[in-house]
Amino acid sequence: MKQCAYMAWAKAHAPARYNLANSGLVACTSEEFPLAGETIPIQGANPDGWPPLKEAIASTYGVKTEQVVLAQGTSGANFLALASLIERDDEVLIERPVYEPLLSAARFLGAKVKRFHRTLEEGYRLDVPALRGLLTPSTRLIVLTSPHNPSGVVASPDELAALGDLAAEAGIPVLLDEVYRDSLFEEAPPSAATLGASFVATNSLTKSYGLSSLRCGWILAASARAEKMRRLNDLMAATGPLPAEAMGRLAFERLPALTARSRSILEPNRRLIGDFLARHAALLQGVLPSRSMTVFPRLKSDITADVLLDQLRPRETSIVPGRFFEEPRHFRIGFGIRTADLEEGLRRLSVALRKGP
Repeated sequence: MKQCAYMAWAKAHAPARYNLANSGLVACTSEEFPLAGETIPIQGANPDGWPPLKEAIASTYGVKTEQVVLAQGTSGANFLALASLIERDDEVLIERPVYEPLLSAARFLGAKVKRFHRTLEEGYRLDVPALRGLLTPSTRLIVLTSPHNPSGVVASPDELAALGDLAAEAGIPVLLDEVYRDSLFEEAPPSAATLGASFVATNSLTKSYGLSSLRCGWILAASARAEKMRRLNDLMAATGPLPAEAMGRLAFERLPALTARSRSILEPNRRLIGDFLARHAALLQGVLPSRSMTVFPRLKSDITADVLLDQLRPRETSIVPGRFFEEPRHFRIGFGIRTADLEEGLRRLSVALRKGP
């Protein structure tokens, strides 16, 4: 049976007292997202997603309501989008390194996967001319993330404009996972879905707001594509999860407070990460974006990140080994955790790095 290797590992092995493998913002507590006094509907007609939630998403990201398709988190959104955009044996161009569930989903659906590279040496920038050279008459889809998972680097407006022109010229869509977009705060670009009909964008309340348990995800696409996705979603259920979608709508009402919470965690933590990378420049090479929630440094020694992880386990600390991104000498640090936990986790990581295998 085909599996998602990263997700299996993340569920069974990633958790640790100092979890630098955490991929999103630390979960909201009941005090940070209170429900006392709120009326949450538990039943009612909801065939294609709760309209108030779709309206809130459309208003926030600058699209029409009919362009919004609800899904179970960004992973659910990505799978639904992929399943509606490609057929078995279609050629799909996917970035490398990439978030492994995207790659696994495309392969599960029978795609013929080709890769285009975003490299540390070039700051993980999106090289559209190089991508153009990989297109063939069989290419049916381009897949990427921005902010890039795992590096956190954001594709520039010029890069996305060039990509949109390329996709329109070739007559193919671009699936862009934007799950970390909202953690950019005032630096966040417009959703790619507003840049033209070639773009299909996915996102959720999970990574940037600490609301993973709501599974509130969505796809933004041109109206005809969105309708096709809704009809494909009929294979999964006749009705949406109304209580969860109502809580998602409540989150959008509280978005300023949730954003302030995210900022209060990420801004001091980014400074800690910057200091850590600077102090370990002899051991690590990496890129730290001006805003991000993840970094993806490379070990300058010949050891793999799995060896480093073995050193961290007795220290109750975890990182994501780069093999899940096809880069075994890299590792991903997620720093959307409590600042005190990040400080201690980085201290323990420093000891492991300096001690060596």
